[in-house]
Amino acid sequence: MDKISILTTPVEFDKSDFLSLLSLSAGSAIMRQNRMGSLVIGESGWNVDLRNRVIKFGSKEFDCGIIGSEDHYSNTWLWGWANTESGLPENAFAPARRIKRSLTECEEITTAKFSLDELHSGHNLAMVTVGAAEKNVCYYRCPYESGAVFVQIDGLPEEIFAPAPLLDIANQTVKIISSFYCDHKLLCAGLLHQNGYKFEASETEISAADGTGTLRIELEDVGGLHRIVGINLDNAK
Repeated sequence: MDKISILTTPVEFDKSDFLSLLSLSAGSAIMRQNRMGSLVIGESGWNVDLRNRVIKFGSKEFDCGIIGSEDHYSNTWLWGWANTESGLPENAFAPARRIKRSLTECEEITTAKFSLDELHSGHNLAMVTVGAAEKNVCYYRCPYESGAVFVQIDGLPEEIFAPAPLLDIANQTVKIISSFYCDHKLLCAGLLHQNGYKFEASETEISAADGTGTLRIELEDVGGLHRIVGINLDNAK
């Protein structure tokens, strides 16, 4: 399917708030990362050539670009666009430069280097990057002795980005909210939007329909964040 960015999700959200951006991104990002793991990576080893912007999983080769890197000694994140000492060609950092241009309002996206924490992990920063990207991409964490570099991967099989049925959307939502801190309304909105669904949203409910039925998600406000209180998938008659 064609790329659908989180930035066009038809609900109100704050582009300066990293948690909101992460909430919109997480559903589809996690679903697609899992698909990439099954369809592409499997038990294969990996090898990355950052200078030539190529990553390999076994015999499968894909284009890649640098998002940013974790430093385990200083516990910090460094965006690729701010890495001026790598000696790599400028186009190796294209994904990092694109996300900076797309989200100029967000401090975490425009600050070159900052401390990592539970919210601002490399995985979370990468999920927002691929969620806001202009094309269908995933990411991969490439560890090394003192840290890890996160790369954005292009040219993956289309099956990874195929729209999920509403039953899978519901199951994915339940799995994520059981262990992932986010705004549940934005999580559902982003997941539905990036899978190509039109949906209706209010402060208390999100609903979407397809040929199999209607998904209704009940919400409540808890301290300024939306929380799911019920999920129901009605079968079509």
